[in-house]
Amino acid sequence: MFKLPRFLNRQPRLAEESDFGRRFGWFIERDGERIGDLEYIRWDEGTQFWHEYRLTWRRPEDAVVGPDAWIAARLVLRNRRCTDTVVDAFLTSEEGYGVIAIRGAFVAGERLCRNDG
Repeated sequence: MFKLPRFLNRQPRLAEESDFGRRFGWFIERDGERIGDLEYIRWDEGTQFWHEYRLTWRRPEDAVVGPDAWIAARLVLRNRRCTDTVVDAFLTSEEGYGVIAIRGAFVAGERLCRNDG
């Protein structure tokens, strides 16, 4: 009888539990330097594909405000757990009070497996 490797059996569970890595949070990087952090808050079904995060900049001068500014600054997101996952194509929407909504940032299932110990 053929048996799947152990890490393949974990993929659906870890993908579901972590919402494809979104719940691990993200580091915000510019030119390879970590300048901020995104801590997962929630996904609201009313917002469809947007996930909310608490936004913290490492230094005040690192702060980037507005979706166009994020694009112009060429910011990327590095997953906190699956650090080999870097996302450079995503959308932002500032919700206020240090909260930002992100769309398009996730970890592919096969990468979750590889990082599931």
